[in-house]
Amino acid sequence: MSAAIMEKANELAELIANSAELENMREKESGMNQDPEAVRIVSEFQKIQEDIYRKQMSGQELSDEDKKNVSEMEEKMNGNPAIKAYIDASQSFENLLRSVNLIITKALSGNQACDCGSAECGPSCDSGCSCS
Repeated sequence: MSAAIMEKANELAELIANSAELENMREKESGMNQDPEAVRIVSEFQKIQEDIYRKQMSGQELSDEDKKNVSEMEEKMNGNPAIKAYIDASQSFENLLRSVNLIITKALSGNQACDCGSAECGPSCDSGCSCS
């Protein structure tokens, strides 16, 4: 393996590990875990998810009741400020990782990272383009 590539990969990993997005996500996760109502809602949601997963793996169709339960739990989760803050922070971190992956994918495919405002990117960097 190329030592230079491994060095850059380690640098990237360190930058991501020290990113504001990851720090924010960890803070929001801690806040969520300290909120008893949030913990209860997440636990209930996980039980519903496990039940649905078992049904799907056994080839069962999801009932309207199953779909209703998931929808109601998603509403409860979005209605809890601690959970909502964690979800938002988690999505922000996932967007960072997606952007990094897009840049690597474009480089491997021979495309260069696009510029903000180009036809490919659109008017902003929301589509995962790299703009420094």
